[in-house]
Amino acid sequence: MKKNLPTVNAWINLRQLLDDVNQDTDFKGTDERSQRLLEWIVDHYNPEQPLFVQTIVMRSQVASPASIHKYLDLLERNDLIRVDIDPHDSRRRIVSPTERTRRLMDQLSLRVRDWASGL
Repeated sequence: MKKNLPTVNAWINLRQLLDDVNQDTDFKGTDERSQRLLEWIVDHYNPEQPLFVQTIVMRSQVASPASIHKYLDLLERNDLIRVDIDPHDSRRRIVSPTERTRRLMDQLSLRVRDWASGL
């Protein structure tokens, strides 16, 4: 059992970091699925190419289409994403991360780097 102790401690440390992040950042107003959706949006966002709601629903595989729409609404209300009407087709919506999200991701990256350097 003692062989696994460093692995368990690493997991406990990681779990503590994740809990702290959820309490101390702008993530505290969101649940795990909306966080995963935001991460997917940030990962797939390209300012040169619009990211449509339909693309997110079809490709993100985070949740059902109805749930994704609910999470998008939550993220928009929390100012973590912006949803705009496509100027070329008013039936489509374009999603982009906000400046608040960019700052949050930078903050999270720094915290993870600090945490990893302490291992």
